[in-house]
Amino acid sequence: MTPDLLLASTNHHKEMALWWKRHEYIRERKAFVKRNPVCIRCGRPSQTPGHSAEDYRHGFNHYLEQVKNDSCDPLCNACNRNENKGRKPCPVCVQLYNGGQIRYIGQEQEYCYIHRPAEEVQRSEDRKEVFKALVKQSQSIQNARRRQIYQELKRK
Repeated sequence: MTPDLLLASTNHHKEMALWWKRHEYIRERKAFVKRNPVCIRCGRPSQTPGHSAEDYRHGFNHYLEQVKNDSCDPLCNACNRNENKGRKPCPVCVQLYNGGQIRYIGQEQEYCYIHRPAEEVQRSEDRKEVFKALVKQSQSIQNARRRQIYQELKRK
């Protein structure tokens, strides 16, 4: 991220933090959560309205109006935080959720590390075995070279 973009992002977040502390927003956010009690991403209890970047550009009144009109996605704090980072909940974790952990994945991914298909797990294990063999082979070569150097030094 360029320094100018980083500064703009930091200033934007500071401005948003001031919006989130305003009494009007707090009141409307609480009402929004009562009307929309379930996070649409993972099914946990919602805690905040999820806004699009477009909502921020039009100022506080537009932002607040989106909350009043239920034009936002109800999100839990974890989904809101991860969505801002470009991640989504693993659909298998969501499906199997019963108070446990929901893992977040990149937008292009289909599932998390834990819920990989058996074929992918096997491929991963095969790659590990090949890597271990290569490491062992390189260590034996290095040990042979070390022995050779030692023998040469011993002769001198």
